Amino acid sequence: MFSVIRGLCGNRRPSVTAVPMTTSSSASKSFAESVLTESFWQSRSEKRPEYIPDIAAELANEIGLDDVVSALVTGARPQLGSTAAFKRGEPCPRENFYMAYLDNATLSLENAEHFLPGIFAICKELETAFGFVSARLVLDPPEYSGPPLSADADLLCLQLIGEQNLSLIRPMAGLPVSAPRPKPMLETTLKAGDAVYVPVGVDCRQMPNKQSPSLYALFTLQSSEQSLDLSLSKFLTDLLLEKSQLSAESDEFFRHAVTKAMRPDMEGEKPGPEAIALDANLQKAASDLLSKVTAKSLRSHFDTRMQKLREEQRQGSEQVRAAPQGPPRVTSKSILRIARGVQCRCLAGSSSVQFTRGHETMSLNISPTASALLERLSDGKDHAVESLPCEDPMERICVSQIMLNKACFELAGDFSPPLRR
Repeated sequence: MFSVIRGLCGNRRPSVTAVPMTTSSSASKSFAESVLTESFWQSRSEKRPEYIPDIAAELANEIGLDDVVSALVTGARPQLGSTAAFKRGEPCPRENFYMAYLDNATLSLENAEHFLPGIFAICKELETAFGFVSARLVLDPPEYSGPPLSADADLLCLQLIGEQNLSLIRPMAGLPVSAPRPKPMLETTLKAGDAVYVPVGVDCRQMPNKQSPSLYALFTLQSSEQSLDLSLSKFLTDLLLEKSQLSAESDEFFRHAVTKAMRPDMEGEKPGPEAIALDANLQKAASDLLSKVTAKSLRSHFDTRMQKLREEQRQGSEQVRAAPQGPPRVTSKSILRIARGVQCRCLAGSSSVQFTRGHETMSLNISPTASALLERLSDGKDHAVESLPCEDPMERICVSQIMLNKACFELAGDFSPPLRR
């Protein structure tokens, strides 16, 4: 039986039985076809990484930075809680994710398929082979510095914006100090549209490009929820919980505790009538339970669990789409200017900026990389955010949004309140 079950939960190619819940775009279908090749299944059976170049250029073009920021804003709402920030592998609690990013933190969006239709479409295409697929969106700043990512599931990494250098290596944990260090299994540079398969247990060391942010999606192809041991455990648990699945005698037996008083032979004494009866009842109940455990019944239970996960995924996506629009926010297409009655003083290369309204002055420490942007806006004219001088487009949006929140800037046509410290 277990040789059959491993075809479902193991490293061999799963049976393609699930039906996508929605019709995906041609781009996502092409992506899935380019990934799920014989070479991919061979690499997966050997637990070997595989680099898949230039398979999602169209999808990468469809997901822009404005879409990502919008998803992060929505995901940051308390009722969703999908947006998080991390610095050197630890949570980075800041006022908002804009501030965290400027503090050189990595931004993460869990359940990214709920927020981005393109990611949702890919999950739907890949689930035909894996039962259920979810995604996490990760945005690393240019000066990213963090610990290696240790894959706790089979992952597919898709580069969307920028590029990053990857070194995939077997973990060194557990190796003797004198043992030679493991050599990289794969070293490559991911560019927008490229993908790489990362088997579970492999360490992924990242070095993003130092000039621009790196945005990528991590698709979980097979998590612990789909493993053989957890699938069998959940199946047995549900069998024991449902009275209708077992005989009345077996159900009653499994709901009673076994105490030392019932098994005196555990203390070296000769087993009495109660212990002998207990052994007989145990054998009978265990046989009854095992008679329900077949490859077919386990497969049916697995499919039901995956269907439930897919339904929750669909509902989560609908919940996000139905969420009300928040207050105006900065995008790369926004027209921005200094707030009325406010003067800005900042020189290119400076590490501080001053805003003055009447007799009130506010000084802020800034990164020198944002100084040229602030100097440009100090002329009081309208400027498209995407035209402002700043090498990092995400930093440009973050600085603009933070200054808008502080009422130092305003969107064209807006009237701003007094400066807020």
